[in-house]
Amino acid sequence: MNFLKNLILKTVSFFSSKKAEAALLQAVELVPKALPIVKEIAKLTPNRSDDEIVAAYEKFCVPFAATYLATPPAKRGYLLLQLASQVLAARIPGVATNILNTAIQLAVTGSQM
Repeated sequence: MNFLKNLILKTVSFFSSKKAEAALLQAVELVPKALPIVKEIAKLTPNRSDDEIVAAYEKFCVPFAATYLATPPAKRGYLLLQLASQVLAARIPGVATNILNTAIQLAVTGSQM
């Protein structure tokens, strides 16, 4: 029980830290750059079919592994998240993947409202 309590306390402490705040602010600042990427990918992949996903990867010149096609349809969004993150990373190098993914997720959420 102490382990769980300590884990919760450390998690709460992290999210109230300057480091977490800086990471979240950085992700928020990237949303305006992520939004056009998200919109373009959504436009290219309305049905998330194999052909649409492959074409989207090709449009952005990101290598596409044939093994991705084995991804169940319900998890195809992760392929598109990966694509969007790679495109954003190419435009803004040096940013941590988790920050890029957060910016993409925020852009997706904002574009669906």
